[in-house]
This record gives sequence, C-alpha cells and structure tokens, in this order.
Amino acid sequence: MRVLLKLSPQNQITLRKDLRAALGPCSHVEVEPVKGGLMLRPAIGLTMEEARAAYGKHGFTEEVLAEALRIVQRRGPGSAA
Repeated sequence: MRVLLKLSPQNQITLRKDLRAALGPCSHVEVEPVKGGLMLRPAIGLTMEEARAAYGKHGFTEEVLAEALRIVQRRGPGSAA
C-alpha cells in the first residue's frame, strides 16, 4: 500500500493510524535510508552489534549506544516516547 504523507515545515510526518499499527507496539522506530526512500522498523530488539554497525560510523560512542539501547529496552513495547 502506498500513501502520500505531508512534510511539516519542521520536516516531520504523521503516520496514519493503519501505518502506525503495521509497526506493532513500539515506542521508537529505526529509520534507514534505502535506494529511493526510507525504511522504518521498530527499534525494539536492536543488538549492540547492530547499533554499532548502524550508528557507530556517525560518531556515536559505545557509551551513548549502550545508554540508548537501555532506554529503548526499559520503555518496552507500546510505551510513550
């Protein structure tokens, strides 16, 4: 299903209810640039190795990645951000 979403002046989007439901219960999403677009996935369950591979190249330290993973895991599925 393809849908058209509007970007706000702050470059934000609001996901429709059906698209949000498709992500399942999660409080954070991971966004990855892919050829021609973006891929959104629930961030729950990301391992340190995956976080290091995805974000380490952007200068995030092991300490920052570990704390981010702890926060996401502590909030768990369905928690408010």
